[in-house]
Amino acid sequence: MEISFATLAPVYEALISGEMSREEASDWAIKIDQEWDEGIHTVPPTIDESVLYDAFNILKAADFKNSPTEYFHPLEDFIDHYNEHVKPQLG
Repeated sequence: MEISFATLAPVYEALISGEMSREEASDWAIKIDQEWDEGIHTVPPTIDESVLYDAFNILKAADFKNSPTEYFHPLEDFIDHYNEHVKPQLG
């Protein structure tokens, strides 16, 4: 399966809207990243893999916490990353 920003966008949108938990988003991103490493997924040659990889890394860290009540990435980080890096790639 080819992965792209269109693959990531619905997960970012669900996380931002609260339809998906941080743990679900992180688990999804970790699974896709592992499958990417195993060669199950490919990236179209028109996509900058480093930018796509960064977008996955942010999602993989969605459930990281600084303390029992504080997340490492506030929700604004996901909103900003989506608006600055994911949404512009959707064409």
